[in-house]
Amino acid sequence: MEGVDAWVRKWAEINRDGVALTTGDRQLTWADLDRRVDALAHLLKERGIAPGDRVGCLMNNSPEFLDALYATSRLGAIFTPLNIRYAAPELDFAVQHAGISLILTEEAFRPLITEAGADVDLLWTSQWPEPRPDLRVDPAGSWADDGFLLFTSGTTGTPRAVLHAQEALLWGSMDAVMIHGYRSEDKLVTALPLCYTGGLNVATSLAHAGAELILADSADPQHLLGLIERHHATIFHGVPTMCERLVASENWPRADLSSLRLARTGGAPVSAALMEAFAARGVPLTQGYGLTESGGTGLTLPAREARHYGKTGRPTFCVEAKVVDPETGAEVAPDQVGEILLRGRQIMRGYWNEPEATAGTLRDGWLWTGDLGSVDPEGLFTITGRSKDLIVTGGLNVYPAEVEHVLTRLEGILEAAVIGLPSQRWGEEVAAVVVAGGSNVPEQEIIEHCRRHLADYKCPKRVVFVQGPLPRTASGKVVKRELASYVSARG
Repeated sequence: MEGVDAWVRKWAEINRDGVALTTGDRQLTWADLDRRVDALAHLLKERGIAPGDRVGCLMNNSPEFLDALYATSRLGAIFTPLNIRYAAPELDFAVQHAGISLILTEEAFRPLITEAGADVDLLWTSQWPEPRPDLRVDPAGSWADDGFLLFTSGTTGTPRAVLHAQEALLWGSMDAVMIHGYRSEDKLVTALPLCYTGGLNVATSLAHAGAELILADSADPQHLLGLIERHHATIFHGVPTMCERLVASENWPRADLSSLRLARTGGAPVSAALMEAFAARGVPLTQGYGLTESGGTGLTLPAREARHYGKTGRPTFCVEAKVVDPETGAEVAPDQVGEILLRGRQIMRGYWNEPEATAGTLRDGWLWTGDLGSVDPEGLFTITGRSKDLIVTGGLNVYPAEVEHVLTRLEGILEAAVIGLPSQRWGEEVAAVVVAGGSNVPEQEIIEHCRRHLADYKCPKRVVFVQGPLPRTASGKVVKRELASYVSARG
């Protein structure tokens, strides 16, 4: 079997005039995309790219990004997407650490590449070859080959490069096809950057199903709602902040969502209020859980169970999951918090050139995620936070996600993040950093709201108000170390 590019070729054979991609005023059929992939693969081969080479891709969302993805796969090389929000030192680190042979990129990134000073060959989209109907490149890779090198978001420090086989995205896409019922008639709208694991999963899942990818030019809620209406989209996929902005937009109550059968989200905690807002418009909002090391998949909430607000979901189609005591590795009882472990064919092969880190994360075939959660007697998992985010106050454990869930149920609170601050009396004390709406919510009202819903030791001892959105990584995760530094500096 070949790599993920095989889906493009197969759909070009059986549905050549079907639409593969729409973005702005550009539209590609499966036959168009397959010819473009062959043309670029041929050029890359002439440039010396061979199986196992790391090919970087530094691009905004575009047809050229998909060309790069599938052409790299067709040659059996390792596709290495680079974060479009990198600073120059980060880009230089990624290029050097991964040993990238060539970067496929666009003019917008010339200043960044120049500043980074990375010694690497470049191929600009302006140099893209014209597709030729007589050109056909035979696939050089297989599902068993190394296929993807994906950098983590770096919430715990320096990003790591995660190595995946070609088959990782095959098994990851089973979630979309087998559980969420993706089919060739579907049209999915997203503004997720394709350079992140989540965006990559969206694109390859649609290629697996032969469905249409509609790439938004921006994450502006009016623009996204307009795309859904204009294209009669059947699926929307966005991180929770995108979904929240949709609901908060003035067009949300009157937008025509009659074609939309499903909305999907993940990458950060999802509030019950957000899920209820989508349900009120007749659209189930299903969340999922995954990490770069698991190929972006792991747990998902089927649409039929979207009413289980606050639940993360069940193991995806080809995944096993369990909750264990982080110290002993023994499975914990239902509803007890422990560390989430995942096992399956889509799990990483390891961290690039970091054998010790790999050995500490992959143990006996299981991926130790570092994330905390529980599973109820019905088999539904709930993520409560990362083990490093756990707050121990007076010897008692507080899971930030639980407190954040309560905070965001209070009217007037737009965003909330819970952190632990040093305390001479308790070891750590619970603090809440909140973004309020137009009318500020008094601190005492917030604390009393928490006391009505949580044990007293879980309630914030301090509430800090900030303007604007909370700091997040490019993939949507709140950067809590920045918040802790900010709050500590305020005294």
